[in-house]
Amino acid sequence: MTTLGNGQKSRLPSGMKVAPTSYAKLELAAASLFPLLPKERGSVYVIEGWRVLEQTLSRAGYEPHVAEVHELEDCAAFTIPDKGLVVLRRDVYDGLFNGSVFSRSTVIHELSHIVLAHHVTLHRGAVLGQHKFYEDSEWQAKAMTAAVMMPVEACQEARGAHHLAEMCGTSVEAATYRLERLTKEKIVTP
Repeated sequence: MTTLGNGQKSRLPSGMKVAPTSYAKLELAAASLFPLLPKERGSVYVIEGWRVLEQTLSRAGYEPHVAEVHELEDCAAFTIPDKGLVVLRRDVYDGLFNGSVFSRSTVIHELSHIVLAHHVTLHRGAVLGQHKFYEDSEWQAKAMTAAVMMPVEACQEARGAHHLAEMCGTSVEAATYRLERLTKEKIVTP
């Protein structure tokens, strides 16, 4: 699910508890997925969100559904893997056709849930937010979205966050966070 938040980092996991995974595993999955996704004409890195939604996911058996804004007030999109359904708010869907970074990243976020096989699993005694981030469906999908949209090669090539955002069609905020994390792990040099 892609929620509409205030843009601040959460101190607690916000998704459902799922099988644990690491950044390294998410990076490997993203590196395998990226070459399969359609890119904008003339771009090496910018993923064409509308084609992912309407063609790639459709071929994988997922049906896109567009909901009106008043039907999804607190979230921009969600996926029901067991029903093969991806639901986007109308404004998010429309944004796919006018270059909206948020719309593009929302589709990749929902795709990440599908690739990571996030299905609702009820854990006896589990309390929302009382699990580790690496066990959190939203943390995993957000981390994989960043890795898919901003491959390590692009991060190594970029001359900073603004350049990376331009190269990959992401926000400067997302590019900044991605570069900081990869620099901390010594994958990218400052």
